[in-house]
Amino acid sequence: MPVRFLYNSYRLFYVLRLWRKRHFTPAGTIIIAGIIMSGIFGFNILKTNLYQVLAFCVSVILVSLIYSLFGFKLTVIVNRILPEYATMGEKGFYEIEIKNLSSRTQKGLILYDEIDDPRPSLKVLLSKKEPFEHLRNAWDRKTLYFRWLWLIQKNRKARFKPIELPVLPAGETIRVKVLFVPGHRGYINFSGCTFARPDAMGIFNRLHRVKKKQKMLVLPKQYRLEIPKLTSTRQYQPGGICLASSIGNSDEFMSLRHYRPGDSLRNIHWRTFAKKNELVIKEFEDEFFIRHIIILDTILNSGNETLFESAVSIASSYITPLKTHEAIFDLILIGNQTHSFSWGRGLGHSKKMLEILACVEPCEEKTIFEPAPFIQAGLKKFSSSICIFLGWEEEHKKVYQLFKQALVPISVIVLAENRKKMEAKIFHDMTAMGDIKVVEPGHVQKISGQI
Repeated sequence: MPVRFLYNSYRLFYVLRLWRKRHFTPAGTIIIAGIIMSGIFGFNILKTNLYQVLAFCVSVILVSLIYSLFGFKLTVIVNRILPEYATMGEKGFYEIEIKNLSSRTQKGLILYDEIDDPRPSLKVLLSKKEPFEHLRNAWDRKTLYFRWLWLIQKNRKARFKPIELPVLPAGETIRVKVLFVPGHRGYINFSGCTFARPDAMGIFNRLHRVKKKQKMLVLPKQYRLEIPKLTSTRQYQPGGICLASSIGNSDEFMSLRHYRPGDSLRNIHWRTFAKKNELVIKEFEDEFFIRHIIILDTILNSGNETLFESAVSIASSYITPLKTHEAIFDLILIGNQTHSFSWGRGLGHSKKMLEILACVEPCEEKTIFEPAPFIQAGLKKFSSSICIFLGWEEEHKKVYQLFKQALVPISVIVLAENRKKMEAKIFHDMTAMGDIKVVEPGHVQKISGQI
């Protein structure tokens, strides 16, 4: 069966299903079911009178459809009052403010909050795999239907139920509260709102759409995990006070030098600039301070996104309770490219790291995992480390050994579909596993207190 034909069919069925849910009321759905059933069982008009039910239902539907062609006028301003963040798996609330600009009181309205089209592209449908797809039968794997449904839910982030609005007086403003539970992390992109009003017979809805683009960020799922005991040993930091703010042994001024591209503007000596019209930079004594590192592996060779989502949730669960006023922290994402982000005293807030984790995607391309050279280059700066791996290959082992050889305390979490097999693999390579913990996606909470 051609994949492109299936893809186009799913796209069409999605539009038709959405059209039916928006236009037909529950009573209209019953009428449609009556038409189908009477058409099947009342085919022989000589033996049954079900054709009369068919004729009646068709007549009612036709009248409602003709009546629905005449739209209703609605002049409103819509604004969503969104929270700063929502968290995956937890109940969230926001409000929709609706102002009636018309001179008529509006009654019997139903509100549908709309999001951007969640249908994936053909390329994404072919490249992304549903978690545990390998457990489905051959027909389901070939038709890709359940993968399509999973991608729709992932892109939608959350479901929003229709809201029956109270009476909207002329010139007045009302607020309605919306309850939702995000099922996936990332941005929810709102496109607008659809107002529906049933016809006189309560069968068919007339619709009025209002565009209002807004977005809300859904943070990764949070667990209550006990933070591994991080050493408080301070390490030498090239760059000193520029990176550490006030943390360290001193912030003693050392000398002035000419400006070089890339220097921080906050270290410019403005008095000298005012006198000589030359940019001069203040230099400070290098510093020693505490610096912790969290390494997140984003290379997903197994194709099971459940592992990756659990890894992201673990990383976010560690970031949230960290005391950022006492140390500097680094988040390193390992994939086809290595990305490093810092936060802590003088370098930003941990919320920025949660925003990054909310939007990070797994790297599923076949790639060579080589984080060791990057880690080794800055190894002397770190006081301790937390590593979250999606497997245990030779390069994972090298990273672990680098920290061990440098006497930097390390805690390692390895996500695996089968805990016993992974532990056997790691134990075969390592003589001890005291600071390595293997976790299955459904048992993340068990990490607490066991590292």
